[in-house]
Amino acid sequence: MNHTPRIREKWSKGQLCVGTQITLAEATVSELYGEAGFDFVWIDMEHSAMTIVDAAAHVRAARASGTAAWIRVPSDDPVVVKPILELHPSAVIVPRIDSVERAESAISSCRYPPRGVRGYGPTRGVRYGMLPFEEYLAQVDEEMMVIIQIEHINAVKDIDNIVNVPGIDSITVGPFDLSLSMNLPGQFSHPEVLGAVETIFRAGIKKNIPVGNSMGFDPAAIKKWIDLGLSWISCGDDWEILMENSKKMLDEIRDIASRK
Repeated sequence: MNHTPRIREKWSKGQLCVGTQITLAEATVSELYGEAGFDFVWIDMEHSAMTIVDAAAHVRAARASGTAAWIRVPSDDPVVVKPILELHPSAVIVPRIDSVERAESAISSCRYPPRGVRGYGPTRGVRYGMLPFEEYLAQVDEEMMVIIQIEHINAVKDIDNIVNVPGIDSITVGPFDLSLSMNLPGQFSHPEVLGAVETIFRAGIKKNIPVGNSMGFDPAAIKKWIDLGLSWISCGDDWEILMENSKKMLDEIRDIASRK
């Protein structure tokens, strides 16, 4: 089952979708988050050591446990993106969007002609031959969203043109790379960085494009972005959540032991 229709329905009702990032290869992590009730998992193939075989297992585990599988691809290169698209995730997130041309390339790499340059050779998408290719082509764009990730100040300066690129299903940001491009590395609370992020989000919202943010767990910041009108939030990631909870448990046990 592809969970994109459920995501789109929640967005149409103004409901927030919540997910988290996956970097560990073991697909049990995606299954666990699905069972926990997350709307989607963000499977990261840009910065992790995850292989396409690992990603395929995550897609299966996520869908089986009731959550949408989103994959962040390494680049907008159609050769790189093509085999990942054949996993038929609910969405692909294309990083490092810094211009209209890069946004257009991202869309083109993910769509079949005449809209794009994607080569035809689906497997999971046609349910291994059970779905006629005519039906597949008619529904694939609805079942697999293209999310662009804006990560450079140059894109912020041209955001009104970028949001007019046809075929963008959602927009997110890469705050660290964005801050680096502004010579403010890691200063996420700096007024200029916050202003740039907000400019991106407001442009998408004005264009009726769902926007979302990937961030750590910060209740005040989450409320700020929800109040602005975000459609989705990806909060934390697997290794971070595992480390924080493991360290907290270990510290509490050691504190109990020290009071003997």
